[in-house]
Amino acid sequence: MKYMFQFAIVAMLLLLGGCSESSNDKGGAAGNYSRIEGIVTDRDGPITSGKVIIKDKNGAAITSVTLNGDSRYSADIPANTAYPVFLEIEGHDELLEAVVLDPMAVKQDITPMSSLVVRSARDLGGVTKENMARAAINAISQSKTASGKNTTAGFKGDPTKQYGGWH
Repeated sequence: MKYMFQFAIVAMLLLLGGCSESSNDKGGAAGNYSRIEGIVTDRDGPITSGKVIIKDKNGAAITSVTLNGDSRYSADIPANTAYPVFLEIEGHDELLEAVVLDPMAVKQDITPMSSLVVRSARDLGGVTKENMARAAINAISQSKTASGKNTTAGFKGDPTKQYGGWH
């Protein structure tokens, strides 16, 4: 059951990049593009300033969007863009990034969790669908352990009672 839940989450992350409510194809023959949108957050909450830089699979910047007091972004990606597309935040202390693997994805939030998944996929040998799936499962497992459920790191309260009371 646990693995079925993890698989469902990974499938949503990889195949959809979020919930798709409409087609990505817009405009006429000369103006075809895909739209990616989402929110940007760090461990402290929404990021409302900075710039979302969007790069193609070769690392070339293809567009950018400035966050002006709102953590939401929306960017148009040219139809001929090479995927995966990498999203990075410029003007923030911590490197936050995300990856969109397929032009059919329309939503992708940029968060510490998305950054962890991207870094883990790189460590596994590169940003491929298979490595992203493995990295997402590992991140979910790591997140559950780090939440304090199975560790003492998340203990809140009197430390003398943490291990059955010692004085």
